[in-house]
Amino acid sequence: MTIVAIGVLGKENNPLYIRTFGQSDELHFHFILHTALDHIEEKVLGQRHAASTVGSSKLDSYLGMLYPIGELRVFGFLTNTRIKLITVLDDEEVKDAEMRALFRRLHTLYADTVSNPFHTPDTELDGCRSFQRQVERIVEAGLY
Repeated sequence: MTIVAIGVLGKENNPLYIRTFGQSDELHFHFILHTALDHIEEKVLGQRHAASTVGSSKLDSYLGMLYPIGELRVFGFLTNTRIKLITVLDDEEVKDAEMRALFRRLHTLYADTVSNPFHTPDTELDGCRSFQRQVERIVEAGLY
């Protein structure tokens, strides 16, 4: 599994963090991440509709593969606070367990970062060096 890009989008769909790995066209991935927002809304609405018919109120944070685009696959995760974590991969065969583990690590890292009392909520994470280092370490070492 090769991660090409990771994005964190805020409650208002504002980009908090976008990082590409091994690719130089960041604008292209910016477009892919924002296109994923439509697919996230569709998945969430589908989950809510299914939960209402069954009578359950529990929604799964892991949204699975949102859509393929060329040779890339886009996966999504929605936190309880409406923060969207999006990952772009260039591998066709990806196990859901691996993706869930990756998103769990990224979500924990994000929660630790915003729990810092000196961090301003809903601001970009580009200035947070420890967050950037940890994301790079997770991606390079394959720690998911």
